[in-house]
Amino acid sequence: MKGKLIVLFFLLNCCAINSWSQQHVFKGRVIDNNNQPVEFATVLLKNFDRVTYTDSIGQFSFTIPNKFNGTSLDLKIAQVGKKTIEPTISILELKQLIVFKLTDLSLELSEVEINQVRKIQNSNSSIVFDRQALEQSQAFSLTDILNNLPGKKIAPPALQSPQNITLRTEATGIQAMNNSFGVAIIIDDIQLSNNANMQNRNVGKWGVGGSTISSARYGSFDVPFSGLDIRDIPIDNIESIEVISGVAPAKYGDLTAGAVILNRQAGKTPFQFATRINGASTNASLSKGFQINKKWGAINYNVNYLRSNDDPSDKTKIYDRVSGGAMWTSYLFHNTKNTLSFDFGNRIDHARLDPDDGFEIMTFAKSRNFSISDRLAINLNGSVAKSINMSVSYSNSYSESYNQRYLNTTPKGITDKDTTGYYEGYFIPGNFLSVEHIKGNPINVNGNISLSNEVYTGKLLHNITIGGNIYAAQNNGRGVIVDPSKPRWANTAYQNDRPYDYESLPNIFNYGMFLQDNFKLNIYDRYLSINAGLRHDVQNAQATLQPRVNISYALSKEVDITAAYGLSTKGPSLAHRYPAPSFIDLIVVNSGNGNVNESTLLVYTDKFIQNNTNLKSSRSNQVELGLRVNKPMFSTSIFGYYKTDKDGFSDITAYRTYAIPEFVVTPIPGSKPILTPKGTYSNRYVGVHTIGNDLNSKNIGLEWSISSKKIKAIETSINLNNSFSYSYYKNNSNRTIPVSQLYIDQGKKPWFGIYPPNEFIDWNFMTKISTTTHIPELGFVVNLLSDISWQNIRKNLSNNRIPFAYLDRNLVRTDIPVFDSNNDEYNFLALTSGQESRTILPFPVANLSARISKEIKKKMTLSVNAYNIFNVKTRYYNPATNTLTIYSTPTSVGAELSIKF
Repeated sequence: MKGKLIVLFFLLNCCAINSWSQQHVFKGRVIDNNNQPVEFATVLLKNFDRVTYTDSIGQFSFTIPNKFNGTSLDLKIAQVGKKTIEPTISILELKQLIVFKLTDLSLELSEVEINQVRKIQNSNSSIVFDRQALEQSQAFSLTDILNNLPGKKIAPPALQSPQNITLRTEATGIQAMNNSFGVAIIIDDIQLSNNANMQNRNVGKWGVGGSTISSARYGSFDVPFSGLDIRDIPIDNIESIEVISGVAPAKYGDLTAGAVILNRQAGKTPFQFATRINGASTNASLSKGFQINKKWGAINYNVNYLRSNDDPSDKTKIYDRVSGGAMWTSYLFHNTKNTLSFDFGNRIDHARLDPDDGFEIMTFAKSRNFSISDRLAINLNGSVAKSINMSVSYSNSYSESYNQRYLNTTPKGITDKDTTGYYEGYFIPGNFLSVEHIKGNPINVNGNISLSNEVYTGKLLHNITIGGNIYAAQNNGRGVIVDPSKPRWANTAYQNDRPYDYESLPNIFNYGMFLQDNFKLNIYDRYLSINAGLRHDVQNAQATLQPRVNISYALSKEVDITAAYGLSTKGPSLAHRYPAPSFIDLIVVNSGNGNVNESTLLVYTDKFIQNNTNLKSSRSNQVELGLRVNKPMFSTSIFGYYKTDKDGFSDITAYRTYAIPEFVVTPIPGSKPILTPKGTYSNRYVGVHTIGNDLNSKNIGLEWSISSKKIKAIETSINLNNSFSYSYYKNNSNRTIPVSQLYIDQGKKPWFGIYPPNEFIDWNFMTKISTTTHIPELGFVVNLLSDISWQNIRKNLSNNRIPFAYLDRNLVRTDIPVFDSNNDEYNFLALTSGQESRTILPFPVANLSARISKEIKKKMTLSVNAYNIFNVKTRYYNPATNTLTIYSTPTSVGAELSIKF
């Protein structure tokens, strides 16, 4: 496949060499408010997908071929700290130098945009947050920004537990974990990865959903098997955020649910200090961009500190985050831009020891990371390639998860052999400090390269990009640390823990290639824009082809219709590929009287190693249709989607059966008892969780938004977002449920009943309303936000209580074509009659929040925000179940001070 793509690329370029014999030059100049040149501004020529940068006098240029038959050029000019402009230039103006003015971002501008905006960027339905929207969000982390997306709810800062982002799904549980695992977080062209995260306990014992070390009061603090914890990503030095929930272009791989693309500030900026507070959470950041000279460019640095207490009265649970970095952007060679970045981070979730707690309970999760990355962009303007873009990154992290609890019980029998067979265990006292402990060292490497060219077929211009990506991950940590004398969950589910070293595990190496063609067809004097691509990924040594296309057609100057289709895949992580072996420890004889010399513990251990070599990538198919209308006084868009997810990662319970010999125990004073075989056996079964491609879902949704321009009479604009989302999801495999031990002891033939899988339906209909009152003369903004949940329904279609087959003690299957309730051989397999369970919102629930900002002399901004501003308490008492459900959260008030100097 790689060879075919390369041959195709060069054939297209050979055909294009003669097409560029005649060209002319378009020149422009960028100035600021004071008519001074703006250096290093980024200028994008959308028609050709070309990028250049202004020089020391603010000038830039593009070569335009004579074959170009368009009537205008579309530009996008951006510079850190200034308002981005997107002018359209007539072809007739190209003979003269055109001047563009960039104004400083300020609340004193006549027009400001502090809400997210729908735009056609990397997808038809991208949602973009620009710098001004980010500054007004008063966000502690990326979580607070993404809560503004359709279908999400505004909430107070949630900093005491991990936060994931899910896109276009209402599914919960492991299905939601898979969705977040398939969301790519991309910062400055570098895709962050959770593939090396192995902060989980034994999956065979706990399953995927219950495998994290957890605090009894605060839950878990780690995110293996799912997406990144976005609490750890501050946004103070972010210039823009684009969210792709539709079809991503072919250049992005290793994703299924979408992408969140963050671009950081790079270039000359003043000192920027911000501090904010909300409840018991405080956050402070400082950043600065120094310009060196026209070649050596600029150096940006930033540092961010956050501390949050769950309860300031006792400070038992804290979340601390420190992060920072430095970025050097240089232009050492002509038409070349290079950005070298160094970043670090430190995070701790700590449920600290309460001195009044006799159980000595303590849980923490720590991590620290260091990363280095480099991005290189070269404008060649040659016949073979117009530009080359390359990026590479290396990150090294340390992760530690720990839990302790003092136990005071009866003596415990300990099994610690790591081989299959019978042996003698030993006893420990029942009073000890039990410990769970995991240490990881995730390492990730990411590399990208792409070449772009402009090729004509007749009069049709193709912007073609070909490239590749690599993703490598490994974990060099000590892994699961087990002290046999301090077991936390001894003999749970007939299983015990053993040490598991991560350093000896193989690494993950995935790679992909893509070909992308962006072109426009003139149909009835209107442009049909097509961005078509083909991606080839190899994940877990398995290859997939992924076609993707985004299409838009201009019905008029004000109305566009769009369509998109795409297939994408996400490879398994190290935790999916290499789960720890399961050790099934069956106690054969447990004879103890408190005297070690007169006690014995006979054990049989069965070591079970999972082989996930053939684990497939999860897959997603999505179709999206849209309509966009831009009128002088308002704009509106509506997008509908149908998305199927297949082969999601989940745990499947595999049962193993055993016949354990029975013994007569004869005590001997002063020595070990004598064990005499009875010649009989006791029958037992044990369930072990294995990881497989066991999840399917269908997601259907509709997203409608309408935004008004500012109504001058009241200096107010209005934004309305409605979203409907429906998800149907289930497991692929049937349910296998063991019978009661009573029936096994009676000698019944069926040991396990086989039932159809459970099915679930969740749907949600909500509205988000935002009003922005902006008074430029005062630099004053009032933003009111309301979330209205019209309906939220969750159904568990648990009507599959009749088995269609069963397994005997040897796991041999016997089908039941027609279930006979009078057949004593298997009629006890019928489960208790279960009715469909449904959770429904009894009435619409609304919440009103507010954000207020005042800018002082363009240097200082004071902001306050309030969630549930009127402290409305929404609750519902259900007399049928005698339960009280609370749907509201108490008022939460925060404030922010931002200074530029």
